[in-house]
Amino acid sequence: MRETLRAYRMLIRIGFRAAPWQATFQLVTGVIMSLGAPVAAYGGKLLIDAVVAHDLRLGVLAGVLVAVMVAVNLVTVFYYVDCAFGVMERARAYADRRLMELMGGVDGLAHHERPEYLDQVQRIREESGALGSMTNATAGILRAVVSLGAAGVLLAQIHPVLLALPFVAVVSIAVGKRARDLDVTAQELTTEPERLRRHIFDIATSAPSGKELRVFGLTGELLDRHHAVARKVIDERNRATWQGAALGVVDALVFALAYVAAIAFVLLRAVRGQASPGDVVLAIGLAAQLTGIVYSAVMYGTHFMWVLRIGVRLVWLEDYARDTAYVPSDPADVPDRLTQGIELRDVSFGYPDTSRTVLDRLSLHLPAGTVVALVGENGAGKTTLVKMLCDFYRPDTGQILVDGTPLARIPVERWRARVSAAFQDHVAFEFLARETVGVADQPRIGDDAAVLAGLERAGASGVLTALPNGLETQLGKSWDGGVDLSGGQWQRLALGRGLMRSDPLLVVFDEPTAALDAQTEHAMFERFAQAARTGAGRGAVTLLVSHRFSTVRMADLIVVLSKGRVLEQGSHAELMEHGGLYAELYDLQSKAYR
Repeated sequence: MRETLRAYRMLIRIGFRAAPWQATFQLVTGVIMSLGAPVAAYGGKLLIDAVVAHDLRLGVLAGVLVAVMVAVNLVTVFYYVDCAFGVMERARAYADRRLMELMGGVDGLAHHERPEYLDQVQRIREESGALGSMTNATAGILRAVVSLGAAGVLLAQIHPVLLALPFVAVVSIAVGKRARDLDVTAQELTTEPERLRRHIFDIATSAPSGKELRVFGLTGELLDRHHAVARKVIDERNRATWQGAALGVVDALVFALAYVAAIAFVLLRAVRGQASPGDVVLAIGLAAQLTGIVYSAVMYGTHFMWVLRIGVRLVWLEDYARDTAYVPSDPADVPDRLTQGIELRDVSFGYPDTSRTVLDRLSLHLPAGTVVALVGENGAGKTTLVKMLCDFYRPDTGQILVDGTPLARIPVERWRARVSAAFQDHVAFEFLARETVGVADQPRIGDDAAVLAGLERAGASGVLTALPNGLETQLGKSWDGGVDLSGGQWQRLALGRGLMRSDPLLVVFDEPTAALDAQTEHAMFERFAQAARTGAGRGAVTLLVSHRFSTVRMADLIVVLSKGRVLEQGSHAELMEHGGLYAELYDLQSKAYR
């Protein structure tokens, strides 16, 4: 119950924070609207009774009452609709921002590898458009409750037994809730197949995968797989829909019988002289209104419960983001410069929900002001080590020290503000060219000189010559006037982004030039090393990761990883003299270029 209340408060807060005045006015006008129909029905009763009794004064009062309520309803309905759409539009945008904060703001990356997290996020994404509709659902329920209350008061004036008619709505609401529960259960049962269906769709319709689809003739295979998975999802969800429809038929029959019984009861009392003709008209009018009121109550009530269910998932996501946040109990400051360097002591790590150890009691010292190269075969743990140094993951055992201070004590946002990186799987930010590079140092994103300096350090200035508007060129063909780039050009901009920050303590290049030829990569790494030594005064550590042994020989320290441990380390000359794995692999690779 506490979690449900939290979910409701969170969802209703979205509407009131996004559009406070409109949300308030929607609730007020909704109450006024809900009184319109019952009051008009009561005015009709007074008119009939006035005609029968030849009471002109009562007839005029009844006519004025009906006219006033019709006029008020005509005015309020327009305001209500305008407020409802305004709140929903702004609330959805607000909810999207909140989802981006929660999904993109989790400190680490482990959640992206947990199926239970991905399933929960898929459910939220699938229905995220409803997160901003709690104000509308609440207003609808409030309208239904006020309408039912007003109708109940008027029915009780005719005869107390007629109060049973509004309570039939309870049956309808229960049936509606059961139908919605069936839909939610079907959605949860099909979450993973739905993720697979969307994954197949994305592969089949995205440009990067188009080449392989055509070369290998995979279009038909993907269509078949998409059809099979979609059929599984649709069948399960259709089954729930049909079951809900069957329950709706039963509900309609119950309400119809109650409606007929109520009218027959009032007619019998009128025949016996126990009720006036106006009472009959009022009973018929209220009973007819109850059909719409109950339908509205069921519609908004089931929608309310459905949105609340999504809200509970949002609460789960909020709790997950809070519980997995890297919040040190005894925070420490990031040093202005490194004097000792970065040290890993007996660090072990395995990815979530796997039994394989990727880093196994690894100990390594990265001296301040040096260029360090990480080499090793696939699966040796190079990229994992990089992720640990960037604080994307925390060690299972052991610790990472920055100038003797445990990295776990340094608030993650402060540490990452002093880290810069370029990755092999870089992001193609389809912004202005200046922004695509400048996002790495947001305070200087509008500083063209700083952006150009980053591009120059990365040897990527030549990319600008191909852009019609230089740094102000919109990138990406999917945008009006946008310019498409080659894979190499996107990669060079990513390298410029990695060299944009002026005072990093750790600079990581995790195979950012893997798509380039060996000679180009070698030239790039020499440029990186030169840029690193320019920043040696602040003790920055520059980490180069590559499969190509010939390109890292200029590093001050070369570390050879094997099965999650440091196998060898030293300069190129020292490792060649040692005659170990590095020398063996270096000779093998160098022969390929002779």
